[in-house]
Amino acid sequence: MDGIGNMISMFDYMLNTKRKRHITGGFLLSMSLLFGGLALTVFTIGNEEDVDE
Repeated sequence: MDGIGNMISMFDYMLNTKRKRHITGGFLLSMSLLFGGLALTVFTIGNEEDVDE
């Protein structure tokens, strides 16, 4: 439990200003959209390969 407490404390220190929280939120949103688009691409490519065979 001490490790989790240290990690929460570290995140609290890193995100102590509104600007840092805004930048971090934008970065996380961008990464989620990137991986969501990648997953959608993989699923649609998989469906096309099944139709061709």
